[in-house]
Amino acid sequence: MPESKRRITIADLKSMHWVSDPRISPDGERVAYVVKQVDPKDDKKYVSRIWLTGCDEGKPVQLTAGPKLDSNPRWSPDGQQLAFTSNREEKNQIWLLPLAGGEAQQLTKQKVGAGAPIWSPDGTKIAYVARVSPNTDIDDKDASDVKVITRLHYKSNGVGFLGDRYAQIFVVDVATGEEKQITSGNYDCSSPTWSPCGTKLAFSSNRTAEPDYNNQSDIWVVNADGGELSKVTPGDGPCVSPSWSPCGQYLAYLGHNNEYKGATLARIMVVPATGGEPVNLTADFDRTPGNACGSDMVTSVDPGLIWSADSKCLYFLASDGPRTKIYRVANNPGATVEQISCEREQVVYGLSLAAGNNRLALAITDPVKIGDIFCLDLGSQPKRLTAHNASLLAELELTTPERFTCESDGMTVEGWVMKPVGYQPGVKYPAVLEIHGGPHVAYGHAFMHEFHLLCAAGYAVIFTNPPGSQAYGQEFVIQTHHDWGGKDYRGIMAAVDHVSQYDFIDSERLAVTGGSYGGYMTNWIIGHDQRFKAAVTQRSTSSRYSMFGTSDVGFMNGQFEFMDNPWDNPEAYLERSPLTYVNNMHTPLLILHSEEDLRCPIEQGEQLYTALKWLRREVVFVRFPNENHELSRSGQPRHRAERLEHMVNWFKKYAPTRAEEYSM
Repeated sequence: MPESKRRITIADLKSMHWVSDPRISPDGERVAYVVKQVDPKDDKKYVSRIWLTGCDEGKPVQLTAGPKLDSNPRWSPDGQQLAFTSNREEKNQIWLLPLAGGEAQQLTKQKVGAGAPIWSPDGTKIAYVARVSPNTDIDDKDASDVKVITRLHYKSNGVGFLGDRYAQIFVVDVATGEEKQITSGNYDCSSPTWSPCGTKLAFSSNRTAEPDYNNQSDIWVVNADGGELSKVTPGDGPCVSPSWSPCGQYLAYLGHNNEYKGATLARIMVVPATGGEPVNLTADFDRTPGNACGSDMVTSVDPGLIWSADSKCLYFLASDGPRTKIYRVANNPGATVEQISCEREQVVYGLSLAAGNNRLALAITDPVKIGDIFCLDLGSQPKRLTAHNASLLAELELTTPERFTCESDGMTVEGWVMKPVGYQPGVKYPAVLEIHGGPHVAYGHAFMHEFHLLCAAGYAVIFTNPPGSQAYGQEFVIQTHHDWGGKDYRGIMAAVDHVSQYDFIDSERLAVTGGSYGGYMTNWIIGHDQRFKAAVTQRSTSSRYSMFGTSDVGFMNGQFEFMDNPWDNPEAYLERSPLTYVNNMHTPLLILHSEEDLRCPIEQGEQLYTALKWLRREVVFVRFPNENHELSRSGQPRHRAERLEHMVNWFKKYAPTRAEEYSM
């Protein structure tokens, strides 16, 4: 390793800057964005600030300061102000910052906090979403803390217990601060979008008779001052992320007809704003809009569907294998989806378009760059505007993933291997298999601190997108149907078999880890294969039977992923539960789980730990208080560091590295 370089460390978390949410000004000259970092004064917290940079000249400048979280910058239509959210007053509220100079002023005063601001076309009003209750006494400090549950969907990971709160749409007057609730009822509303004339709002909402029992939603339209709702979609499946065309005639949205329930690829649909028959613009595009490529470093803000100024086409992001790219489709039935960005090994995780301009602002990451802001003039190459992690990255010796493919069950599985830092030809090294969550997400060309840390600790890292992963088409996604632990497991193990033949992989020192569904698969693997010397299961699921009733979304899995309800088909649920195979588990196992995880509740880790401990197997259970399912990505910095320490130490103990194998 060159003397000027060093290995990445856990402590480097404190020096990292996470850049996200690029928002280009209406004139296309400037980009506002968010920079998040560990609070230098308190390693239990983060701070985030709004920054501004020019597209053609000038250095980035910091617009906001303080020990709080400023986010969601949104330009006023005239480009003179930025609205953003901040928890400066404990709860997130919308603030206004004049670009000509002056302090930010608080606009909203919601008891429960306000969501991201959406400006009206004339700049006089801002719409937002807030989760509120019809019970005005719900915030009374003297009210009982006893929870009375009456709903099926009564909790949500990262939110907590929902009670009788529902997400409703509000509009606030920018001049007076007067706030008005526009929607009501026991239904959640999301993604409000203004009509070009500024008199109406479209939004997504499941207003069926029993919304907790299905994933159906529709696009609705309401007057901007409230009143009767008008449904504009036919109600055959989920309809989300509406976007009103500048000409006012159309509403674009993402939707499908539930052909494969939650595993169905969403399509870009366009419907007349007054209602009618939707047109599917991407019927022949075998990818789903959005960024499916995960990372422990990137905060991806979904840009949704962005209309061109002339209403002739729509811009969007989509993951194609390990790359997330920019695409464009004309507002015509049968139009061909056009790729805008080039075939680089990168993930675009943020996007905005200047009004009336052929210029885009992007957030881009790749395997050796944490993420920065770029500007793209259509027809040219992206221009980098920021370099917030340049000094840190210049110090580090990082490994670039090497692609491979293998065959499994008649399908091609794509994967990557990263050599350890200090690699010497002719030497065999221990390796860690990493398994992504979902199952319907994907690994991509994004920076992964955990992977680089393992390489720095002397391990090769293997990762793959097995059957069930997003970004490879509808047929590939649905391979987990009634078959968790089947074709997905065989695809993963085919990748391990393939890489084990490499001359630098020591097949006698293999380890495995994964989170969420990746934790499920880690548990499944060690119950079915004895080759791994160490395993770390994170935010996992071990009993699919109890998962149905304890997870915030588990009861929906019986509609496609698993067969029927568990009490109607207990054999199928037990057969696909890793806990069933606990007698076969001899691999030393570290269980990492968050105590407030409502997606994969901690009882899933408890059951597995107790069973293994009862059998006197080598197992350790590490519980993280005040953390949820997002620990590895947005948990308290100190806890994120402790999680990585436990993981590396476990691998060092049971699949050890040897100092003499590495160049220093």
